[in-house]
Amino acid sequence: MTTQANPSIINNSKIGHIATEYKPHFGGAETYITNLYKMLETEGFEQRVYQKDMGDRSPELVLIPRIPKWMRFKDRASELWAFNFLLPLKWGNLRKEDLLIVNYPFHYPPVRWHKKVIVISHGVEWKQPPDSLNHYLKKKIAKFTFDHAPYMVVNDTNYLREMGVDISPKQGMFSEVAKCRWFIPNCVDTTYFSPTAGLDNIKKMNAILVPRNISVMRGIHFALDAFAVFVKSYPDTNLIIAGSVPDYKYFSSLLLQIKKRALTGKVFFIGGVDYKMMPDLYSSSQISIIPTQYCEGTSLSALESMSCGVPVVATNVGGLPDLPSYNVDNEVHIFADAMKHVYSKRSEFSVSQQKEVRQNYNLSKWNESWLKVIRTALG
Repeated sequence: MTTQANPSIINNSKIGHIATEYKPHFGGAETYITNLYKMLETEGFEQRVYQKDMGDRSPELVLIPRIPKWMRFKDRASELWAFNFLLPLKWGNLRKEDLLIVNYPFHYPPVRWHKKVIVISHGVEWKQPPDSLNHYLKKKIAKFTFDHAPYMVVNDTNYLREMGVDISPKQGMFSEVAKCRWFIPNCVDTTYFSPTAGLDNIKKMNAILVPRNISVMRGIHFALDAFAVFVKSYPDTNLIIAGSVPDYKYFSSLLLQIKKRALTGKVFFIGGVDYKMMPDLYSSSQISIIPTQYCEGTSLSALESMSCGVPVVATNVGGLPDLPSYNVDNEVHIFADAMKHVYSKRSEFSVSQQKEVRQNYNLSKWNESWLKVIRTALG
């Protein structure tokens, strides 16, 4: 086992977080960085976040130039590669950091020269098996990073299995599962994410909530197909999709799908919802569904929903089996049947899922585990 530094060693240490996006966006990875930043700030660390220039000028940001708009493709791959190539422009800043925390293994190679680096995996970033050169290279870089990075924090066991570690779902939570490799699942503020009175307009809809951004990998098309089956048994329900729209071509295909499935007037896209409103939105819903098709760690939105007492049905994709949600294979009729089962017994699932999240996926455990890793890396 690795040794841990005396807490006094970390006083006044400088930490640089590397993430393509942090502000002003607010998705799962951004929430993760926010929680980590706040915790380390409380512990007295001096911090900066190295991200691509999104127009925000917050004092903690060190901005990496973006490539011109005409060079950016829909799948974001061009910007991810460009970020790696342009990150060394900030070498002068980076070398002054006592520790770098790199979000996603893909961004480790440009800072491999730094002696103290913790890499965070937010889940597998490629289709399984890879179906493009970009996905193939992401997997290769992930394996390289897993083999060579000084320290890693992984938030799901699926990623560990992909890297060759013999581990089962939920095994080894909050522990060092291989040398300098920790499994720390995503966790949530269970005080903040608690049941509320909800929103009357959503409550009246008997909402089935999809708290996901609008993308193929998040499986919105799959959710529509499953809901088309589910709603025949529960015709008074409606599907509410809360998330931003990064791909308008895909969004247009969803509108056609709604018409084809005779779901007009039963599906509502409400866009991205302010983080402060999410407990109300969860509490207004009957159940939440996480229809991920690929690329998922331990979903924060799933944990947030369960913490609010709203049961979750999820696919078995990626790290979702590490969560206490009701997980099934991503086949439409199997998923629709699971939705029916959980919906019919949602009071029971609400209690059991909420209890497990509050016991095992709370920020107190997460903070404690992360501080052990930080002290080990700085020792």
